[in-house]
Amino acid sequence: MVAGGQLLSACGSAVEQAIGPQLVPLFSPSFILAAGIEQRIPFGLIDQGIPLSNETGSFPVVVTKGGSTVLQTEVQGRVVAHDHPGGDADETHEHSDLQRYFAIRATLEEPGIYDLTLEVDERTAALTFQLFDPTEVVVPLPGEKLPDLRFPTFADEMDMDPICTQFGAPCPLHDRTIDEMLATGKPLALLIATPAFCETAYCGPVLDVMLELQPEFPGVQFLHAEVYQNPNQVGGNLLDENLRQSPTVVDLSLPFEPTLFLVRPDRTIVDRIDNVYDNTELREVLAKL
Repeated sequence: MVAGGQLLSACGSAVEQAIGPQLVPLFSPSFILAAGIEQRIPFGLIDQGIPLSNETGSFPVVVTKGGSTVLQTEVQGRVVAHDHPGGDADETHEHSDLQRYFAIRATLEEPGIYDLTLEVDERTAALTFQLFDPTEVVVPLPGEKLPDLRFPTFADEMDMDPICTQFGAPCPLHDRTIDEMLATGKPLALLIATPAFCETAYCGPVLDVMLELQPEFPGVQFLHAEVYQNPNQVGGNLLDENLRQSPTVVDLSLPFEPTLFLVRPDRTIVDRIDNVYDNTELREVLAKL
């Protein structure tokens, strides 16, 4: 699975540290972001060991294409802070290893290469990314219908081993199928993530954040699907040629994890939250449902 960019640890040589802050994409680079619709574009900050005075404040962002400015906005610095429901932490805490992440929402009309710059402590960090024609994007987009998906449950595990890799015990979000949930007339939050085998550090925290907020939203249904079908059978070796993707991931043609789909009862995808999110951002998108 391609996990997009990863936040790197703040270490390295003196030459590396002199580079200053850098941005990394928190999305897969090919055929994921679409032109002409509102997209959430998440990215992370590497500070190369240089302390930042305003890591969770608001930062100016400029997006250009071919040298012309197409967007000027501000973005909030975020960190994943959460409880571990039924887990190993007694109080809300931050995941400092995630450092800070940012997510702009923008409608950029044309496919092509874009450059994004973020101002932090009077320094500039840059990121280049590509938008594709929506017909080329491989993962269902906001505004489209969620396709029919196989979804393993406790009653029909579909050869999943295990059905859930939440630390400690399987999470409860595998009790009904997607169709059964949508048939209740309530919208659905569907998370694809594998806490134990994630290629980044995010799958465990984002599942914990969703479980933490679930009681606040009784009008929303919640489900969690794993990424791999048989990780136990291959000893957790994600490079093993016998490792299989879960049925849900296969049906979605999903090339990365984690991702969260927010879906209306008529299967319309309202939003797609790729990679990392904190409790504030998740609460905002759930409230829109």
